[in-house]
Amino acid sequence: MAATNDSYRADEPDWQRGKQRPRAFAPLNPNKQDPHQRQKLRGIIFDVDGTLCLPQNYMFKEMRAALNISRSVDILDHIHDLSDVPDSTSSNAESQSSINPSAPSEEVLSHSTLTPAPAPTSPRARAVAKIRNIERTAMTSQRPQPGLQQLMAYLSSRGIPKALCTRNFPAPVHHLLDKFLDGEVFEPIITRDSEGIAPKPSPEGLWSIAHAWGLDKDIDASGADLQQSGTVDVDPLNLAKRYLGSGLIMVGDSIDDMTAGRRAGAATVLLANDENEHLAEHECTDLSIRRLDELIDVLEKGFQARK
Repeated sequence: MAATNDSYRADEPDWQRGKQRPRAFAPLNPNKQDPHQRQKLRGIIFDVDGTLCLPQNYMFKEMRAALNISRSVDILDHIHDLSDVPDSTSSNAESQSSINPSAPSEEVLSHSTLTPAPAPTSPRARAVAKIRNIERTAMTSQRPQPGLQQLMAYLSSRGIPKALCTRNFPAPVHHLLDKFLDGEVFEPIITRDSEGIAPKPSPEGLWSIAHAWGLDKDIDASGADLQQSGTVDVDPLNLAKRYLGSGLIMVGDSIDDMTAGRRAGAATVLLANDENEHLAEHECTDLSIRRLDELIDVLEKGFQARK
């Protein structure tokens, strides 16, 4: 049911009147007035590979070759679908020889906390070990994106919370932070190993971050009130989660990043390069930049998604 004319106030922003909340934020510059009365930016979530560091896309070819899957198959979905049942005793020796013996015991790549960790000799565990070894090798050649330190220092100076949501496992993430962003705070950090959280393009990671930041406490309307605010046939929980994500920006370089951001209700920023620039016109992309520090001027003046 749409809002009635009786509830309209000319001096009230559209998003406070219950209409679709815009993907727009007030200027971070405290000296700049905002005649549009845009909402306050509550935090920014970053992808890691290809976003904080330069792309290492060769990894994906190596991973697919190691797993013997085609480009059309999602790597994490493939691993999740593999059996976590231990091999028979007779095949244990052969199975172990295919895994780097120096690799630590592997954790489950799971969408549910109810799924037990796979045995070290299961098909899933061997697949996990293969791609982790590829990631460990690649992380030694990580290089920071241009403008990385400048943007992070700016966000810290403006008091904007920062978090990470990545399909990587934790080791490459912490390697990058320790090497290039020592002292910068990113909390929480959601990786593919975060239990009970489906990886992007699922929006669950973004919602989890918003919850950790306490943004759910800002939702003071009931589900029924939210439905009456202009959205029809929408589950109240999903609607609340979209309101939960609407104070956020997701910055990434892939369709998974843009899709996760849009599904969560967040604004999206594509860090474009020669290989992904076609995503700048994708329906899930709100803004495209070529350098991370380009975002500083955007945020200072006020973020506005393209129409």
